[in-house]
Amino acid sequence: MHELSIVHSLIEAVQKEMTLRPSARLKKVGLRIGEFAGIDDSSLRFCFDVLVRDTEFRAASLDIERGSRDELDLSYLEVEEDEPDSH
Repeated sequence: MHELSIVHSLIEAVQKEMTLRPSARLKKVGLRIGEFAGIDDSSLRFCFDVLVRDTEFRAASLDIERGSRDELDLSYLEVEEDEPDSH
């Protein structure tokens, strides 16, 4: 199941990006997958849910957009900035 290694790499990339936004919470991860990439969406979603379950990303969802070739790209991260305390 190469979907597991794909999601593992995806989470590593997300962690790098999120270090640039220490006050933000991850809401959604957008992924573009080409129709010829040979990746099963349901397996990918299952692996994502399992790997983020006990992490700070557990509330994030995975949005899969279908492409027309064999691409596999991290399209976007949807984040929510934490409001600073008003004390």
